[in-house]
Amino acid sequence: MEAYKSKNYSQFLTITQKLDSIRPSHPTFIYNLAAAYALNNRKKEAVSVLEKVVLMNNKMVFEEDADFLSLQNSEDYKNILELKLNLEKPIIGSNKILSLSEKDLHPESLLYLSKSKIWLASSIRKRKIISFDVKTGKCKDWLTDNGLLSVFAMKADAKEKYLWVTTSSMPEMEGFSKDLEGKAEVLKIDIKAKKIVTRFPLTGNHVLGDLVISKNGDVYVSDSGEAVIYKITNDKMNLWLDLKKEAFNLQGLTFNENQCKLFIADYLKGILVIPMKNPKDRKWLTFPKGATVKGIDGLVYYKNTLIAVHNGVKPIRLIQYNLDEKQDQIKSYTILDNNRPEFDEPALATVVNDKLYFFSNSPWKAYIKDFYLEGNQFVNPMLFQYELK
Repeated sequence: MEAYKSKNYSQFLTITQKLDSIRPSHPTFIYNLAAAYALNNRKKEAVSVLEKVVLMNNKMVFEEDADFLSLQNSEDYKNILELKLNLEKPIIGSNKILSLSEKDLHPESLLYLSKSKIWLASSIRKRKIISFDVKTGKCKDWLTDNGLLSVFAMKADAKEKYLWVTTSSMPEMEGFSKDLEGKAEVLKIDIKAKKIVTRFPLTGNHVLGDLVISKNGDVYVSDSGEAVIYKITNDKMNLWLDLKKEAFNLQGLTFNENQCKLFIADYLKGILVIPMKNPKDRKWLTFPKGATVKGIDGLVYYKNTLIAVHNGVKPIRLIQYNLDEKQDQIKSYTILDNNRPEFDEPALATVVNDKLYFFSNSPWKAYIKDFYLEGNQFVNPMLFQYELK
């Protein structure tokens, strides 16, 4: 800011470039980078970065900013203004199926157990797993335990004998205390007995967001607190991949069809594809023009596509990315849902019989002082369904 105020725009650009490389997709840094390019008369770069700003947040007001005066008569700048308006237009692809009966559940993920024909939902707030009737939305406690933390992801093994669950200590959960901060656990649960068989605890700075299970029963877990992936084999949990030098905030992960590749979302950088035989050959997917790498939470593989829940952008959108034959490039994309008023932080999703299911709303913004959940600030969790093509 000192460089900016003294009109040393060359230094301003150098510093903002450095900041953007250290912490990508930061709303202030990337906006300042666009301004720095414009002030240095590098119009092409300025427009390119300004487009990224709008794709991240179309509510950003830049039209009256004098830093961008040099751009305002260009056709590219007018295209960005048009893009900003287009992002306001709702795209309605999915439909509401039901509302859950338990309002303050604060669900994160859902899972269908096909053998027992039971729908489950995880709870951030109530520190439990519930089952729900897919016709009425009526909820019943499925697993409650005094030692449970906030429940995030749930996946069952191929035989549906065990349910694997990620849990983490969150200030939004009931009974949170400072001594629980940073703690997390992976749980192995006997589905038939509804009992925790094994706990895999971690202490430090962990938020275990999602997991996947391979055909041979190995479990892979993403940690957004430390930007690492854990692997559980034969009931032993170890660090599998340390991504701290290249990733920032790991989220959803998913296998491709034959499980030779693992895709993992980073909230700031996009999607990393990891070959299972040689993880060192991993690469970040390049996103096509008009798409943003920012804010992917849930990630689901479906028939050579990746379905991403972008909840860290404005407006929130669900996007289906079409992969090439080698599955290391994005060829094109389709926006499934965009700027829906019912969508206020959808998170993880699941595919059942060619249909995508997810909860459209979670009450993150309804927590006020001391993480009290203000009841009139949110509605009951809504389950949405999208028929995949």
